[in-house]
Amino acid sequence: MAISPPGDILMDVARAADPERAEAARARLKAHAAGTADGTFEVSAPAPKAAAARMPEHYVQFEAMVLQSFLQTMLPEENAFYGEGLSGDMWRGLLAQELGEAMARRGGIGIAERVLGDYTLEDGRKVPVSGVSSGPQVAEAASQSALANGLVQEIERQMARRLSADAAALPAKDGRQ
Repeated sequence: MAISPPGDILMDVARAADPERAEAARARLKAHAAGTADGTFEVSAPAPKAAAARMPEHYVQFEAMVLQSFLQTMLPEENAFYGEGLSGDMWRGLLAQELGEAMARRGGIGIAERVLGDYTLEDGRKVPVSGVSSGPQVAEAASQSALANGLVQEIERQMARRLSADAAALPAKDGRQ
């Protein structure tokens, strides 16, 4: 049985699509091909996530920067589409930048949400998990840090005792006990 991979893939996607939306897209394509369309062809994309609308601008910019670096490594380097040499690298970088910004504006992949997740809510206000520089949270952060340091030191003392006890239990290397 012979297959045509691009055609088969496209047919599988068309079969899996919502029939009403697929028919509307076919009608727009036919109108555009016949020249009766108004010159624009819009694809109705889902609205941006509500979280992206609430995100501070600097969080969206951070996500765009991270996505840009991800996309730039994923884009093929050997492609005549971008050109060759320094200009090809520049166009590839610009494409990655634009794709990253577009993805971040549409809600991204959750990087900005993870950055916002570095806060805890106490009585309805955001309190940073770390990096407290002033206010009543300083005493709490210092207390938690002291407890953590004390726990680590106690574990180290227990391990040192165990190691010295194990070393004392071993026979001497020269054969004497």
